[in-house]
Amino acid sequence: MPAGIYRSNDIGALLEAARRGIGIVGFGDWAMVSDFATATLVQVLPQWRFDADEGIYLVRPSRQFTPARTEAFIQWVTSLFAGGLPWELAGNCRNRRMSRST
Repeated sequence: MPAGIYRSNDIGALLEAARRGIGIVGFGDWAMVSDFATATLVQVLPQWRFDADEGIYLVRPSRQFTPARTEAFIQWVTSLFAGGLPWELAGNCRNRRMSRST
């Protein structure tokens, strides 16, 4: 196992590092739902939780003169979450925040 600190601002690189057993990661459920479903990653530190609000935010210069394609995108994303969080509704992931590879 490599020694040292592994840092990255790339979620894909960090997830791959966790899958390979290099360390643990802490992301929202949405990032790890398929890994939990296949047991590629497993929950560790179940009592630990992020002290942050999760959310999806759309940042745009102004609501005025919104292009039709932008409005369509906003409506599509909003409809995806209308019934709840898709990854929780799928039943694959429940209250998992920290994970590491098996």
